[in-house]
Amino acid sequence: MKHILLLLSLSLVISSCARKKMMERVQQYNIRTIAILPAQLEVTGNIPKKLTAEQVKEMIAKNNAFLNRALYIDLVQYVDTRLRRYSQVQFQSSERTKKLLEEKGLSDSAVWQMDPMELSKILGVDAVVSTKVTQNHILSDEVALGVDIVGGILNRTIPGIGVPTGAARTSDMFVSSALIKEGYTVWSTRFTNQTDWNYPFQQSIQNVTRAIARRFPL
Repeated sequence: MKHILLLLSLSLVISSCARKKMMERVQQYNIRTIAILPAQLEVTGNIPKKLTAEQVKEMIAKNNAFLNRALYIDLVQYVDTRLRRYSQVQFQSSERTKKLLEEKGLSDSAVWQMDPMELSKILGVDAVVSTKVTQNHILSDEVALGVDIVGGILNRTIPGIGVPTGAARTSDMFVSSALIKEGYTVWSTRFTNQTDWNYPFQQSIQNVTRAIARRFPL
């Protein structure tokens, strides 16, 4: 047990030191103000057939709005005094970012296609955070639940069959996020997440945005 605690403590120290070094490296770029661009949510795969095209559009818009709120909250309010004390960066408010983009007549989809350097100038900041989440639908909640139920029944009726349960994913998520200054990617991260019938989109996205905030170097 002592060895496990020692290894955990050592891992935390190494992680903390690595993050501090990353922060120091990124701060060499003299970034003081950052705007968080509207995140892009792309939905692919086996979208539930019971949904109409309009319902799919509404679902994506609703989930995209939730993603943007969660990302802003987690990046701005993520607090770790041992690390953030090294940073002097300020995030532009989401309201100001939205206002400046609207004044230029820029929709979210237009922003996703634009040069980050040009967006930095429009928003009056040193750098921008660009994030994209691709959600690839696999199964509906009902089908995934049914798969798990059947697996549980088989495990109870056929000893030793060992059918995995709780593993029927409804979608896979592919996440990328980057801090960009003057067209140069100063920092980036990529990882995956998933949803299932008992782990819905919003819960998954909250874990995604928290992971981005934990990894963010400033």
